[in-house]
Amino acid sequence: MYHLYHGIWFVIFTAKCLSLEFTDDLISMYREKVKGMFYHAYNGYLNYAFPLDELKPITCSGQNTWGSFSLSLVDALDTLIVMDNTTEFRRAVDVVLKSVRTDANVNVSVFETNIRIVGGLISAHMLSGRVEGMVLEDGWPCSGPLLRLATAMASRLLPAFNTETGMPYGTVNLKYGVPKSETPITCTAGIGTFIVEFGTLSRLTGDPQFERVALRALESLWRTRSSIGLVGNHINVQTGEWKATDTGIGAGQFNEYASAINRYVRKGDWFMWVSMDKATVSLPIFQSLEGFWPGLLTMVGDVEDASRIMLQYSQVIRQYGFPPEFYNIQNLASDKRSAFPLRPEIVESLMYLYRATEDPAVFGDWSANSRCY
Repeated sequence: MYHLYHGIWFVIFTAKCLSLEFTDDLISMYREKVKGMFYHAYNGYLNYAFPLDELKPITCSGQNTWGSFSLSLVDALDTLIVMDNTTEFRRAVDVVLKSVRTDANVNVSVFETNIRIVGGLISAHMLSGRVEGMVLEDGWPCSGPLLRLATAMASRLLPAFNTETGMPYGTVNLKYGVPKSETPITCTAGIGTFIVEFGTLSRLTGDPQFERVALRALESLWRTRSSIGLVGNHINVQTGEWKATDTGIGAGQFNEYASAINRYVRKGDWFMWVSMDKATVSLPIFQSLEGFWPGLLTMVGDVEDASRIMLQYSQVIRQYGFPPEFYNIQNLASDKRSAFPLRPEIVESLMYLYRATEDPAVFGDWSANSRCY
């Protein structure tokens, strides 16, 4: 999906830089450009990196990054449906079912495996109902090979939740469970965000254990919030003791308590990192991962507020063309991590704003002062 969003960035900014109007012909032309960018990345991965997780584009070789899952192929399944390539989707599903192992002797991130493998397989399973020529089992969507693979992978993550608090460890070995040397310190994002995938699994399969452990972890984390309603960044999952007390809406954070965020974390239309106990600013940093927030606001109907926040984010784009990982709000400059790893959050928020307003100016006005290359 990352390469698809990279293509969308290309469309938004080149069209604006060239002062183009989005006519039907232009939309069709850019649609083909985005497809071309996706297939360049997809075919490059298949030709040079599969069955490893990711392509190293400079050396034309592959590497395992998150657990030897053929990760890029799993990532691409739902994108193939977006591209309306049902033939390749059916072929890729067969490859995934034959190649992805759930019992390998490998340590994996519980969080990343959940959102990318379990979530990716569930998405492909649910979307397969739209694929012409796809043979669906009787009882779909409550049965099917992709769902069984997602369930098997999620089952391998369950040992991570066997802690005193119910909050999971950050790493698990797919074959042997939690490594003996594993630290009990986990970021809050790796604790409070399992309910979507695990809850969906339980509802589809009828097995309540996934939703149960996800809810227990979420409720346990919620009980540790400070007197002003904020949670920190890293916590000991055995004792419930906070080890990093900065809070924000960026990397590593659990962001499901909007009222406290708006009261203590939000400063104008920016979001800072603050102390979870006193709300004093600890880091005046914007992270590109925070770009999801306007999209979230749009989905709950607060389009006006989402638009104001997106306007602030556009100031970063005006300087750099793309959002750096970290941006110092006080100094109005990139801060330490200035790279752009093709993150989709801001583009997703733009998409939700457009779908809510059906106003093409959402793209044009927002990128009006972006740099052109």
